[in-house]
Amino acid sequence: MSGCIDNNKAQSSGVKDKADQKNSSIEEKNSSFILTSDGIPLRYAIHGEGPPVFFVLGYGMTIDEWPHRIISNLARNHTVIVYNHRGISGVHNPYVPFTIPQGAMDLHDVITQLAGGKKECGSSDDGLNSDETRTLEKGNGTALPVDIVGYSMGGMIALEYAKTYPDSVNHLVLISTDCGGAEKVPAEPWLIEEMGQTLNNPKEYLERAGRLLLTDEFRTSHPDPYTWFVDYGEVADPAAVQEQYESFLSWKGVYADLPSIHCSTLVITGDQDLVIPPENAVIIADAIPNATLIIRKGQGHGMIFVEPEEIAGIIEEFLEGRVLN
Repeated sequence: MSGCIDNNKAQSSGVKDKADQKNSSIEEKNSSFILTSDGIPLRYAIHGEGPPVFFVLGYGMTIDEWPHRIISNLARNHTVIVYNHRGISGVHNPYVPFTIPQGAMDLHDVITQLAGGKKECGSSDDGLNSDETRTLEKGNGTALPVDIVGYSMGGMIALEYAKTYPDSVNHLVLISTDCGGAEKVPAEPWLIEEMGQTLNNPKEYLERAGRLLLTDEFRTSHPDPYTWFVDYGEVADPAAVQEQYESFLSWKGVYADLPSIHCSTLVITGDQDLVIPPENAVIIADAIPNATLIIRKGQGHGMIFVEPEEIAGIIEEFLEGRVLN
């Protein structure tokens, strides 16, 4: 099953009914959706022109929360594709919950289906051109190597994808993530517990994000919480966020498979990351052959929000094959 929500049928009537209920809001947002293999709509957006780069979201995020300055900088020379994880927009398949391995399968659906971009939906402006299509798809939906950027939980999904589809990744960028399983270095128990708590209002969520993702120094120099995360839009469905929380806690990880990842890999972390301690980046970079490790001094888990242009520049240099300092 492939294509956009308005020209494909879901596999089960229950899922289809839920998908149909979303059509009006889809039109209002002027967004595009693809359908996963089990009929779940995933909202996506395409920016720029050039070789395709697929961005994989972190825990609880929506595509509107990617820092605009990362996307816009990379979109100068690349086609940047961002998408929501299953359930984020409110449509769930009760028989196929979100897990890290399922997220990798969904990413595979995204990559193979977006070979035709939005042109399948009648748009002539937003799809990938014929050369980029050939880069993405071969035969009957077999993905050819692409570039993938995964942040936090998105990095876990990217690693699972690289393990499952070893010939489908050209460049792999892993930001603030871990390899899962017994080999990872976990966050402090209080932090893990706090991440899973349901709060009362958006302000409380904002304040928690600041405490966990940003350094004390940054919050002191930026006392207005509404300046911390300037890009926002769709709000993630709480049930989907809870599934995500359970998924990375139960993930068995890919440590044993890391030596078999032979694509060009860049691992980036902040030395003050509380959510995923920086030791995890060292573990990944040591295990993947010829991986490049960059540790940003004075940065926490939310460094993509604090220094988006710097992070975009590092990714750009890596994708272009230039030597990283």
